[in-house]
Amino acid sequence: MAAVREAQIVSAVDDELSIVARRDPQELQLALQKIGAFQELVRTQLQEGRDYGTIPGAGNRKVLLKPGAEKITVLLGLRSRFEIVGKVEDFEQGFFAYLVKCSLISANGETITEGLGEANTKERKYVRQDAFTLANTVLKMARKRALVDAALTVGSLSDLFTQD
Repeated sequence: MAAVREAQIVSAVDDELSIVARRDPQELQLALQKIGAFQELVRTQLQEGRDYGTIPGAGNRKVLLKPGAEKITVLLGLRSRFEIVGKVEDFEQGFFAYLVKCSLISANGETITEGLGEANTKERKYVRQDAFTLANTVLKMARKRALVDAALTVGSLSDLFTQD
């Protein structure tokens, strides 16, 4: 049984490597150049303090903010679609948590990428507030985090930004 599983793993790795082997190195080089050009455009055109910035407690890395994520998706001609994929709404204990998926969709309806975001009322910034008034706030925070995750992925922007 272990030998069969090991053979499956080796086969999966070979399949992944064959994807690289089937690609034209010049095409790959061109794709990397386009990614670099897009990253440079984003780096020079987004505004610090509005589209990205630093967040206390998140270190010195620049964090992509919602306005920047929205600009990136519009720049690429994408629209966002959100879906709650997990939730806890405990009205007895006053605990609310949401896991949201953001799909970035092209003009022809194709899903280009997806991002996930989660937020809950036990996060440090919410702990001293009335959890019952925060359900909508944490839902919107989960949506924002999902959008930022998707925008970072679609734009290959993890070299420039992190997520809060």
